Amino acid sequence: MKNTITFAFPKRFAMQHAILTHSILRWVLLFLLLFTIVSAFIGKQQQKSFTKQDNALSLLLVSVADLQLLIGLYLYIMGAWGIKNIQQIGMSAAMKDSFSRFFAVEHIMGMVIAIVLLHIGRAKSKRALDDIKKHKVLFTYTLISFILILISIPWPFRKGFAMLGWI
Repeated sequence: MKNTITFAFPKRFAMQHAILTHSILRWVLLFLLLFTIVSAFIGKQQQKSFTKQDNALSLLLVSVADLQLLIGLYLYIMGAWGIKNIQQIGMSAAMKDSFSRFFAVEHIMGMVIAIVLLHIGRAKSKRALDDIKKHKVLFTYTLISFILILISIPWPFRKGFAMLGWI
């Protein structure tokens, strides 16, 4: 009999770390979204110049959002609630179950759209010639992204989500 070594523990260990990192990084992203919204609003209202710090903040926000997206895509592809769930129960069954539908479609689509909007807002604010316009564009796109992200997060108070221990 051949002696074989299985590597199930490291895979599960990596998945648990990815879930934990994705959950913790959510709070960092929400803080950066709020901070960027407030900063852009104040800059717009008080007609402040668009500084290097404003640009750095929007770059940090987009970078954290991109990292969150990469971890989320890993979880969607390798985790139990993404593609594997769709393959096991079928897409029509996943669409009928609110929990499965949320992770199969709603969560990922909401987050991808929000991150695309963050990128568009950053690019448009960088291209704007007027500083007030830069703040206004950044504020608008970041606020819309923030709302989409809040809607797309699996909060414990959503029906059927309280049993998720990592939230």
